[in-house]
Amino acid sequence: MSSAPQAPDPYAILTGWLSGAYVRPDGQEVHGRVWDEDTKYRYGLYLAGWEAPAGWRQDWLRCIGDLVWHFKPKHIQDWASRLTAFDGTPLASTSRARAVSAVRSFYAHCEDDLGATRWNLPPRRALAGPTAPATRQTLTRFQTDALRTAADRYRGPHPERARLATYMTLAGLRPGQSIAVVMQHIQRDNAAGPTWRLPVKNNSTSAVGPLTPLPRPLVWALDDYLSVRTHKAPHSTETEGPLLLSRTGRGLDHVTFTRLLREVAASHPDLKETAPTLHPDVVAHSPSPFADETSGNGP
Repeated sequence: MSSAPQAPDPYAILTGWLSGAYVRPDGQEVHGRVWDEDTKYRYGLYLAGWEAPAGWRQDWLRCIGDLVWHFKPKHIQDWASRLTAFDGTPLASTSRARAVSAVRSFYAHCEDDLGATRWNLPPRRALAGPTAPATRQTLTRFQTDALRTAADRYRGPHPERARLATYMTLAGLRPGQSIAVVMQHIQRDNAAGPTWRLPVKNNSTSAVGPLTPLPRPLVWALDDYLSVRTHKAPHSTETEGPLLLSRTGRGLDHVTFTRLLREVAASHPDLKETAPTLHPDVVAHSPSPFADETSGNGP
């Protein structure tokens, strides 16, 4: 590719690749892989910084710059070693490996489908390298109690949605799980009590776990939200589509979900300092204020 009169645009290639439609060098239009939303989000984030929160600028294309077609394996190793989560903590080894996989997959696409030069990249484990153990950040029980209170008292935009999203996170759901919950997997009127099937952590939205009881506090928040849920066809209906919706009827994205949680936290005086950098993962890993209220026998 270095001999071409004008280097191709990596962002345009990435967009076509993740959309599943691109054009080969011989002019043949290809309809390729259908990506699940979680993979598109992760690849878009690590490769181009798509949907990244303000201030996070660690994506591969930004960091490699003009060397995007002339890099060495050492560049990937150096980049991966400096990656952090949104809260500034070093990435865990599994997350670092996923980031490296995104880079390797992108260049494999360039090699196989676009006729680019061969980079002969080492295996993922060699590029990702070891990760120093990171202390997982959590909130105290006092802070999670405060966040629950903030959700109950929140009077910002769409308070019922904000309360449910916060409750789901306090119950231990990762942000990707909360976003991926769909109406079809919620059984509110069971005789034995409300139940749902939750998306599997770090997996595609099609992978769900077993039928499990809904924690009692979530039942209350769910009922309040369902009465005002803004479903709009073709993206969602009263009984189908994502549970948590934007005003357009589409499911929330990761950036909006994080911003929503921070707005709730900022409304409590004891969380104002924490709110600007608070991430849903931190809340999900913290002691739940619902620990003693897990009965699924309904309100």
